[in-house]
Amino acid sequence: MQRALDFDKTPALGVPLPFLLNVPLFALLAGLLATWAGPEALASRWSGTTLALTHLWTLGILGSAMLGALLQILAVACNVPTPGIRLLVRWVHPLLTTGTLLLAAGFLWWWSTAWISAVLFLASAFVLYLGTVAWGLWRHRQHVYRGAREILVPVRGALASLALAVLLGASLATALGLSLALPDWLGSHVLWGLAGWGGLLLMGMTFQLLPIFQVTEIYPRPMTRWMPLLVPILLLAWSALEATDGLPRLMREAVELILLAAYVLWGATTLQRLWTRKRPTPEATTLFWYVSMLSLLACAPLWIWLTHGHGTQASLVLGVAIIVGVLGSAVNGMLYKIVPFLLWKHAQDSISGPNRDPAMARVYLKVLPKMATYIGETAARTQWAAHLAMTLCWLLAAAGWQAARHAAGPLLIVSALLLAFNLGRALLRYRRALRAVAEAAASHARQPL
Repeated sequence: MQRALDFDKTPALGVPLPFLLNVPLFALLAGLLATWAGPEALASRWSGTTLALTHLWTLGILGSAMLGALLQILAVACNVPTPGIRLLVRWVHPLLTTGTLLLAAGFLWWWSTAWISAVLFLASAFVLYLGTVAWGLWRHRQHVYRGAREILVPVRGALASLALAVLLGASLATALGLSLALPDWLGSHVLWGLAGWGGLLLMGMTFQLLPIFQVTEIYPRPMTRWMPLLVPILLLAWSALEATDGLPRLMREAVELILLAAYVLWGATTLQRLWTRKRPTPEATTLFWYVSMLSLLACAPLWIWLTHGHGTQASLVLGVAIIVGVLGSAVNGMLYKIVPFLLWKHAQDSISGPNRDPAMARVYLKVLPKMATYIGETAARTQWAAHLAMTLCWLLAAAGWQAARHAAGPLLIVSALLLAFNLGRALLRYRRALRAVAEAAASHARQPL
C-alpha cells in the first residue's frame, strides 16, 4: 500500500476549496429549512420538505465535499492529475451549486420548471466532472504510483456508481418535471448513490488516509483487495433482482444482507484500527470518525427493523443514519484535516523559490502559522460536540420523537455556524500569513545591501 503522499502534486488552492466551503453553506440552508418546516421536516420520506433536505445533504454537503476532495486525492495519492482542472472547477462548482438549489426548490414547491432546470445544471456538472476525471485516469494510467491500487479500485467503482445514480436521478426528476409516470428506479438511485458512490469513496479514503493521518495499522490485504470489488457486484445483483419480476423477495434481501455485512465488517475493522492507533489522544477528526463508524454499525439493527414490517419509519431512520451519521460525520471530520493542510501548504509555497535567501526563509517561517494553529483543537472539538448532538437529534426525529423534530433544525444551524466560523477563521489566518510574508519581503528589499 502507498503509505506516503506526494504533496508537491497538490492542486491550486482554488480547486478543492470552493467545493469544501459549500459544506457549511448547505448545512446552514438545510438547518434553516428544517427549522422553518418544524415537525413536518422529517414526518415522511416522501414529503417535499424531506426530499429537499435529502438533496441539500447528498448533493450540497456530501457531494460538494467528495468531488472537491477527490481532485486532491487523485493528484497527491495516485499521481493522476485532472486535465484542465481550474477550468473544470470554474464550471462544475457553480453548476452543481445552482442545480442543487433548483432541485431543492422543485421539491419544496413542486415546481416543474425547477426540476427541469436542475436536471440541466446537475447533468452538465456531472458529465463534465466524470468525463474529465475519467480521461485523467485513462491518460495517466501508466504513471500511477505503485501501491495506489487500494484507492484507485474503490475510486473507479465510486465514479461508476455516481454516474448510475446521476442517470437514475435525472430520469426521475425529468419525469416529475414533465408530469410523466415515475419509473420504478428510486431504490436503485438511492442504493447506487449511498452504498456505491458514497460508501466506496469513503472506503477508499480510509484505506489510504487513516494509516497516514490517524497513524493506524494498515487494513488487512484481503479487505483492501476484494471489498471494493465485492460491493459493486452486490449492487449490480441487487439492481438486477429489483428489476426482475417473479423472483422471491428473499433473494434480494439476501444480497442486501451480504452488502450490509461487508460494510459492517469494514466499519468494525476501522473502529478497531482507530482504537489501537499509535497516538493515544484522539483528535477532533478521530472523534468524527468514531461517530461515522458507530453510525455504520447501527445500520445493521436498523436494516433488521426495516425488513420486519416497519418500512416507512425504519427507512427514514436508516437514511438519516447513513447520510448524516456515516457520510456527514466523515466529511465533517476530514475538513479539519484537509483545509488546515491546504492553507498551510499554500502558505509555505508562497515563500519557496530557487533564489530565496535562506536567512529570509527562516524569517518567513517565523511569521507563518503552524498547521495545527489554523483551527484549534478546542474549537474543532466544540463543533464535534454540536455535530454529535445534531446527529442524535436527527435520528430521534426520524424515529418520530416530536421534541427532536423541533430541535433538529436549530441544532444543525448551530453545528453549521460553528463549522463556518472555524473554516472562516482559518482562511483569515491564511490571508494574514500571506500579508506577513509580503511585509517581510518588502522590509528585506528596503534594507541596504
